[in-house]
Amino acid sequence: MKEEIIAGLDIGSTEVRLVVGQRGGLNQDGNAVQIIGAVNVESMGINKGVVKSIEDVTSSISACLEKTEKIIGVPVESVWVSMNSPHIKCEKSKGVVAIGRSDGEISHEDVDRALEAARALSVPPNYEILHVIPIKFSVDNQDDIRDPVGMIGVRLEVETLIIQGLTSQIKNLTKAIFRTGLEIDDLVLSPLAASEAVISSKQKDLGAALINIGASTTSMAVFEEGELLHTAVIPIGSEHITADIAIGLRCPISLADKIKVKYGSANPEGMNKKSEIDISDIAKEEGVENEINKVNEMYLAQIIEARVEEIFEKVDEEFASIERSGMLPG
Repeated sequence: MKEEIIAGLDIGSTEVRLVVGQRGGLNQDGNAVQIIGAVNVESMGINKGVVKSIEDVTSSISACLEKTEKIIGVPVESVWVSMNSPHIKCEKSKGVVAIGRSDGEISHEDVDRALEAARALSVPPNYEILHVIPIKFSVDNQDDIRDPVGMIGVRLEVETLIIQGLTSQIKNLTKAIFRTGLEIDDLVLSPLAASEAVISSKQKDLGAALINIGASTTSMAVFEEGELLHTAVIPIGSEHITADIAIGLRCPISLADKIKVKYGSANPEGMNKKSEIDISDIAKEEGVENEINKVNEMYLAQIIEARVEEIFEKVDEEFASIERSGMLPG
């Protein structure tokens, strides 16, 4: 059973999530994974992907791990960990190698050597490489090859996207995980992992972008012709919307969050200026029913719209940086 278990750990600013799957649970070829447990607990000690307290992060992970193991009935020994930080850097790099075999047939070893050659770029001393993602290959004078294995040639070239993370953040995160007794299978950039779940191969071929608005960050991944074109993490998220509402309505953060979730809208167009929302029930829950009972619906929507516009303006700046602003079909 242990050999069949695969687990994914996501450490966010508000929640720690652990999902456990069992290989071969859905079909005969054993490639599918059946989810056997999913747990989330409140996150402490991390904000915007940056560890603020190793002790608190370790405690949060341990609590999540304990709940998960009670549900699935077997110990979790290793996890795939999502990495989400505004300090992620993307850089293109090329690697060139000579074909190793005498008959000129390209093997997996040749591809691995080309990818290794692409890693030999100048990485800042405080950064380390997280992913080397091949974009396209060239064999001699033939360009735009997706899979060169089995082809005949003399010279193999690969264009890659090198994703780098801040070394101190990676080491702090991994240290907190190791302290719980878990091993790490690998680190995966969060938007890449999410894109595997929600974007199909056909959508990637046509051109698509994933935008994931989290609590304190907004992550994105851009695909075109089936390959990753760009990825970024923007340090603005839904918590900023909550803070704006709390300031605008002069109410506690906890109440602002409930108002956002229950009555929030980012489109004030067509709303009645005099229309009010009765929030007395949730204000009573927060113990502030004597301070605020009603909220202007349009004013609330305008507050949310302003911050959402800012988030998407930042997203569009990332699109503009790769010359794809307004050009992707999805």
